[in-house]
Amino acid sequence: MKSASKPSIVLLGGGGREHAMAWKLTRDGATVHVLPGNGGIPNSHPAISATDFPAIQSFCEAHGVRLIVVGPEAPLAAGVTDYFAGSGIRVFGPGRAGAVLESSKVWSKDFMRRHGVATAQAWQYRSDMLADARAKA
Repeated sequence: MKSASKPSIVLLGGGGREHAMAWKLTRDGATVHVLPGNGGIPNSHPAISATDFPAIQSFCEAHGVRLIVVGPEAPLAAGVTDYFAGSGIRVFGPGRAGAVLESSKVWSKDFMRRHGVATAQAWQYRSDMLADARAKA
């Protein structure tokens, strides 16, 4: 009987959430490479940014990685899932169009209002309006 090899995964991010995810994935038997990671996360690779998709792809190809798990919203908003579509490397996370719901609070509020989703009141300001924006309220 042939034994399954341990999966090799890239985890994008470097915060506490990614530390917890790396810990759990490693306990479940995966080899986890954290890009960029941080000094407290084993197997971190700080030279590779979570939004440098060509460098991530090269890393994945060199290490036999076939799955990328994304922690923070920035790589999703930048289109990491779209970039890797068709590459043979799967990404756990929505494409850019889906990520905008989390990455743009203005877009999210407009979406919720258009679709009747209850949400707290919010205001949008341009930088030139900030000086006296809510001072009058």
